Amino acid sequence: MDRQRARAFKTGVIALGGTLALTSCNMQAPNTKRGGESQIVIGTSNVAETLDPLQASDAHNDFNLAPMYDRLVNYDANGKLVPQLATAWKFDEDATHLTLTLREGVTFHSGNPFTAQDVVYTLDRTKRIGSGVAAFLTNYVSAEAIDKQHVRITLTQHDLAFIGALSLIYIVDSKLVEKHEGDDNGQGWLATHEAGSGPFAMAQYSANQEIQLKRSAGYWAFDKERPKTIVLRMQEDRSGSRDELLAGNINITDGLSGADVEQVRKTGRFTLMRLPVPRETYGWMNMQGGITADPRVREAIQLSYDYKGHLTSALGGQGEIADAILPEGMACRVDAGKPEQDLDKAKALIRKAGAEGKTVTIAYQPTVDEFNAAGTILQDSLKKIGLKAELKSVTFPQYSDRISRQATMPDIALAWDFAPYPEAGPQLNREYNSAFAGSTNYTWYSNPQVDKWLKEGNTAATADKACAAFTKAQNQILADHALLYIAYPAITILSDGRVKSIPFSPTQQDFNVGFLRMAD
Repeated sequence: MDRQRARAFKTGVIALGGTLALTSCNMQAPNTKRGGESQIVIGTSNVAETLDPLQASDAHNDFNLAPMYDRLVNYDANGKLVPQLATAWKFDEDATHLTLTLREGVTFHSGNPFTAQDVVYTLDRTKRIGSGVAAFLTNYVSAEAIDKQHVRITLTQHDLAFIGALSLIYIVDSKLVEKHEGDDNGQGWLATHEAGSGPFAMAQYSANQEIQLKRSAGYWAFDKERPKTIVLRMQEDRSGSRDELLAGNINITDGLSGADVEQVRKTGRFTLMRLPVPRETYGWMNMQGGITADPRVREAIQLSYDYKGHLTSALGGQGEIADAILPEGMACRVDAGKPEQDLDKAKALIRKAGAEGKTVTIAYQPTVDEFNAAGTILQDSLKKIGLKAELKSVTFPQYSDRISRQATMPDIALAWDFAPYPEAGPQLNREYNSAFAGSTNYTWYSNPQVDKWLKEGNTAATADKACAAFTKAQNQILADHALLYIAYPAITILSDGRVKSIPFSPTQQDFNVGFLRMAD
């Protein structure tokens, strides 16, 4: 199972089903006051391996970091880029230089004012260390503080998507971190401390157990409806989270099984929220070898799959059938319509391909409940159209190794992939550019015309021209039947009703704790 965004950027197949630890002993009952003076306790499976924002590429770290830090830019629920610490941005004509205008009147939790030097320090530190979120800044060369409110960034090549990558970078208080740099660029100190300017400051941290946050009174976007205090309580046992919610020891939890969700829902005492996540469930098909090299077989497999069964059995109703090859919350995604099962048409295609009775190998990660169920559904679906299916249980490292060579590539691999930030170009390029076959191009997809459109999109002078090229690429990939685009899993959040509905954030794998607002 892989939890890291950086690793997913390089290898793409991820399984974010892991959970983490805290026993329920010595837990205080949550404050039940209404309004901005209340405390909210969250039972979370996201344990922070480190609080260094450089490692926000790990979704578990990011969940804990998001309320303490600010980004330069972010995305709204519709995939639109919106200002945060940067209020305006402009590329030069060849998109190799980016100038940011920074927000005035921002103060870090330390009391230090936010300036352009903090942006320069953060970006340079990211490049210098070269891990975590550095994976998304591959074209970064340097940054210069023009004055206190303006930064000029130099890139190695044309990269209009670079502004989107900045949504993954949390800006640190350079004066504070420099005091604690030591010989490791502050990584040791930031592992257990924070240096942010976000809506919440850290009041107390117990590693692997609990983070206590307090609302920042001096936050530039202060909102009295935010909880005064938030406790992030880390719990390994998801059924334990269910019990703590029922007992009133926590106010919010997510990641429960479908059965646990139903048990809590039946009490009538809790609010259920289902948020989309920037993640999609796929069946990657080998385009270059084996039985799936035949496009008729690939189309037949698409038509054979029981998508409705996946939604009910594999996801327990917690999600939607996919309607595109890109995740939700992303601009410039082609709506292909929700796929439907058509066994008669699928059988006819298998007969034309002369593939009746042949075996399809299916790789899946058994540690992920959704993939366990999906493997069985796919095996049954293929049997109905005259194909045999051989399920191969693999770990994530084993799968990464197998896709690197045609000799070991399975016919189909069940996997998740996600967009670290909602830009179509970067995801399409790493998944379908023939140059990345055997690495991030999991299907070994190769189409010269698609390569051409991806290059056009990546070097386009405007976002509209880029989207036009990426739209053509998506339509061709769909026509080539390269994959099963199956479902959009959802995050199911259960609460005691003390918070308002939580907005979807396409840059978060769960939800953004900083978005919490108290119910009236």
